[in-house]
Amino acid sequence: MKIARYLADDGPTWGLVEIATERATVRPIRGAISEWAPALVSSGFADLPVEDEELPLESVRLLAPVEAATKVLGVGANYWEHLRRLGRTERPTHLASFIKPISAIVGPDDEIRYPLLTQELDYEVELVAVMGTPVTPMTADAVPAVLGYTVGNDISARDFRHGDKGPDLVSMKANDATTPLGPWIVTADELAPADQLDLTITCRVDGEVRQEDSTSQMLWRVPEILDFFRLRISLAPGDMVFTGTTCGVGLEDGRFLTEGQTVETEVESIGVLRNVVGARGERG
Repeated sequence: MKIARYLADDGPTWGLVEIATERATVRPIRGAISEWAPALVSSGFADLPVEDEELPLESVRLLAPVEAATKVLGVGANYWEHLRRLGRTERPTHLASFIKPISAIVGPDDEIRYPLLTQELDYEVELVAVMGTPVTPMTADAVPAVLGYTVGNDISARDFRHGDKGPDLVSMKANDATTPLGPWIVTADELAPADQLDLTITCRVDGEVRQEDSTSQMLWRVPEILDFFRLRISLAPGDMVFTGTTCGVGLEDGRFLTEGQTVETEVESIGVLRNVVGARGERG
């Protein structure tokens, strides 16, 4: 099933998206994600408190599928071809990780802010895992806690990748309104097991394919990534985990994003995100 967050008359609401041949609809889900997600996962994706009301999907504004308290985590250097093209000759021996603030997230069709502090704004299509039940360092296996997956564009300001003490990850990864997420969450039961995911990921800029690969090429698969975070940070329903990007980014050939460009990031069997790059420095 597809679970989206959209703007209703009384504010942001979760909804069940149903897409048929002739029409697409959304039905409201009662409660916050912390209320319905654990029961949905524990029931084998059978128990979801949806309302009878049905709205045409085209009549609602989709939002990023997150709530204000969501933690957004991520890993980098997770596809070998990406690293090879950047000049690496040896595979990394450990995960590189980071945390994004919720203020960095934007939704489907939202503008990507172009911060004044960078001249090297880069795109990064990623598979994003979404948690459905709580996970702590005492949890033996985090995979059964996964609600599903969505699409992320881990926009990075590449100017800050170097320095005497390493990259400045805040300036690279945490800029307000720069990280598209959505268009919805596809529940884990509709996809292959977490350690066998083989989904094509693609990024297009103004229609040109810049990135294309498969999630099967990750150096660390979803179970290993979740285990890495589980030992360090407790995870709650709705928390997001970006799993890394592949080759074809602007850093490889210097073709960074420019204002007005349309960026489409897609993960097979999940969906497509479309966003336009805003004017550089227009919002700071």
